[in-house]
Amino acid sequence: MSRDTHVTDPLEARATSAPGRLILWPMEPLTPIQSRIRAQPSTAAGEIAEIAHRQHGVVAHRQLVAAGLNPSTISRWARAGHLHRLHRGVYAVGHTDLSRHGRWLAAVLACGDGAALSHGASARLQALESTSRLGAIHVSLPYGSRRSPPGIIVHRPRHLEAVDVTSRFAIPTTTPTRTLFDLASNVSPRELRSLFERSEYLEVLDRPRLRALLADATGRSGLGTLRDLLGFRPLPLAETRSRLERIVLGICRTHGLPVPLVNVPLLGYVADFLWPAANFVVEADGGHHRGAQRDRDNARDVLHGRAGYLVRRYSGEALEDEGAVAAEILEILRERLGDAATQRPDRTRPIHDAKCGWQAANFR
Repeated sequence: MSRDTHVTDPLEARATSAPGRLILWPMEPLTPIQSRIRAQPSTAAGEIAEIAHRQHGVVAHRQLVAAGLNPSTISRWARAGHLHRLHRGVYAVGHTDLSRHGRWLAAVLACGDGAALSHGASARLQALESTSRLGAIHVSLPYGSRRSPPGIIVHRPRHLEAVDVTSRFAIPTTTPTRTLFDLASNVSPRELRSLFERSEYLEVLDRPRLRALLADATGRSGLGTLRDLLGFRPLPLAETRSRLERIVLGICRTHGLPVPLVNVPLLGYVADFLWPAANFVVEADGGHHRGAQRDRDNARDVLHGRAGYLVRRYSGEALEDEGAVAAEILEILRERLGDAATQRPDRTRPIHDAKCGWQAANFR
């Protein structure tokens, strides 16, 4: 089963819904106006307040009608400030100070049935990246849909299958795998690699589905990079404990280095990375490695050195020059292992090199 449909989030309780219906679960506190509406004896008012509460403060016109409001009542509520028009057929209830999630859901509702948040906004929603790209809201619609609300960047892919759409925080969105595919043409190779590795780290990448999407796609930039990333064996990113450690593994993959053991016990400590046959240790040091911590690091390195291990520490600043880091690691491995360090195993199958003691990734 695709991992895309099971995006884990500690803040939400997963629910299911029938096709085409929104998943509703509580996310934000009621505003004073929403509370007053909810307290009214009218069943319709209470139902609308409940929907707004579960949908980040926004409702669609069709939901207002389904709750029992007629057009004249909707107009009266709008004049009274109970409803604020965000898009054609979409309203904020009680106020317009919406969260980012509210703005995203409003855009999806404005685009109609089958719409899903996509591209950079989807990546941000699903924690694949830390910043929303230029604040633009992208929404993907079924091919043939004519809707194009102002202020929303609309995409109409020829094939947007049900398997490529999920829901997070009650917002219909493209799956992490589809989001990667959509962004391949819009980001740099380095950004794409970061997104790919983040999806691996979160264990939400559906490799078979991505392979199927790529098989049907031609003529788009970025797809070659995505195919290359898909061809590599998965990195042990779940074993890492920091962003810098994930960067080191990414460097190993990009530059064809053998993949080391990750966070392995060594002489009473835990080494970030170890090439055991080479007795070579790499440590990825964050900004806290100073003062007393630096003294402890030095004592640890002396212990490892006396036992025959070479230790190389890289700061976050040093890791920005990926080419230099990769060249140095490869040079050290060559010095300590000879020809075994430069062997490039077949990338189509997992290989365990008994001589070198590492799980070699499938690099070209």
